[in-house]
Amino acid sequence: MTESGKKRIKQSFIMGSLTSSAGIFIAKALGLLYVVPFTSLATENNMIFYSSAYTFYSVLLQICTAGLPYATAAIVAKYADRDDWKSVILVRKLSTAILCLSGFIMAVFFMLMSGPLASRVLGASATAADIDTMKKTFIILALALFIVPLLSSYRGFYQGLKDLKVYASTQVLEQLARVIFLLGMGWITVRLLKMDNIWAVYMAVLSTGFGALIGVLYYVHYDKRHYGPIARSARAQETDAVDRNTLILEIFAFGLPYLLSTIFGNSQTIINTRFFVPVTTSLGLNYDTAKLLSGIIQVQCDKLTSIPQVLGIGFSAGIVPYMTIALENNNLVELRKNITDCLGTVLFIAVPVCFCMSVLARPVYYVMYGGRNLDYGEICLMYAGLLALVTTITPICSSMMMTIRLRKESIVYLCVGFIVKCVSFYPLIRYFGYIGAILSSVLCSATIIFLDLSKIKNKFDVTYGGVWVRLFKMIIACICMNAVFAVFKLIGFQISETSRVVALGQLAVYGICGVLMYLYVSSLMKLPQAIFGKSMKEILQAVFGRFLRRGKR
Repeated sequence: MTESGKKRIKQSFIMGSLTSSAGIFIAKALGLLYVVPFTSLATENNMIFYSSAYTFYSVLLQICTAGLPYATAAIVAKYADRDDWKSVILVRKLSTAILCLSGFIMAVFFMLMSGPLASRVLGASATAADIDTMKKTFIILALALFIVPLLSSYRGFYQGLKDLKVYASTQVLEQLARVIFLLGMGWITVRLLKMDNIWAVYMAVLSTGFGALIGVLYYVHYDKRHYGPIARSARAQETDAVDRNTLILEIFAFGLPYLLSTIFGNSQTIINTRFFVPVTTSLGLNYDTAKLLSGIIQVQCDKLTSIPQVLGIGFSAGIVPYMTIALENNNLVELRKNITDCLGTVLFIAVPVCFCMSVLARPVYYVMYGGRNLDYGEICLMYAGLLALVTTITPICSSMMMTIRLRKESIVYLCVGFIVKCVSFYPLIRYFGYIGAILSSVLCSATIIFLDLSKIKNKFDVTYGGVWVRLFKMIIACICMNAVFAVFKLIGFQISETSRVVALGQLAVYGICGVLMYLYVSSLMKLPQAIFGKSMKEILQAVFGRFLRRGKR
């Protein structure tokens, strides 16, 4: 393959993954912005009901989908590359039927188990009213398990066809519909009808199903224009589709490891949700303070750390079809290139974001959530910035392992990470206080990353020397960026804590100047050329040129 051909493949893979990440980023940004008015409607003391419900919902959703969206994407990519469109269509029908059935079963299970789960999450110190509230929240959120798996089946199908634009756009549409419903109904129930603040939480969990329904309706409309050519190709195909039972076995052989990886991959939030309040109260923390801190860590900080984590989600989705085809064609050079390009691109963006989140933790938290509980928020977000970095890389490593058929090893490593989380949780909280819950999650993710990358290196002879050199350069650029912040403080340009509007403007100045310094220093060290194949000047010209062309249309 020519050098220009290699560049096109590299840029196609990176752009596809960045497109997927962009959609998820916008969706997460919408999710971040709604937290401020939502917290005002629901109050911080009710955040534990919201965060705990979503923790269990996420795990149960992953169980009922059993990794089938990723399995569908990989298998669709495989048979589409062979022009076997009959098998592509059959894979879609089978995955949709399985996902709808499993979603119904899991929703019923969540409803039936809502009472026992509520009691265990809040611990022995909980009041009967809190337990009842938690139970209702679980039951309402269970309704989403009827709809979201169907939406996932559509996404997996088009992801396998490398149509990552619709994957990204439906993420935005779903989240936008969810936020509008969440804030609109929350305002109506709490402000207009003067109902209890907990109704804002009820409307928030109900909005999940509403957003997913809008996403499904969009895909139904999208199908009318894009499914027809696939169906016509299938009708013109002379060979038969792969046997139905063979495809079912293939789907579950690929999907079940994803299921197990997701369960153990979510060990951090599972352990935090289940044990944070009981453990911290047993060590002397007040019950109400423990509830408050649980909400800060798992809602407020989680929403902020989800900003860099979109790269993990986007590249995990984007890398599947490309690596699947490279492996099917035994193109190990391209496979290795995909791996190092993926890591380099994600680190280039995630490292400065997570660094800023940690060093500017206090003003960031103040701008987003105000001065109430600011001391707690600052400390939690400071450590959450480190957690954001490792949890951005972890899903990418797991997705790579699954895609390149190292599923057994991936599950074992996730189990090891789960054990690390369990073993370190209590002693770290006892020694470091509530921050120990975050530190144990960092330790868990770091262990998984190390084991995954070591196995990939040994199996496919991937070298990470270039990645390490680039990471070292990124750290130097971040230090220079921090020097800008230090100069601002030295000359007396402190971020105000008297007005959130003023603080937002000042934080924007910090952020823009810091990013410019990061880009300048990284350009001097030729990081963009090494990662993207273009200089920073060429990248900016391409980006602004695209915007200008669109503006002229």
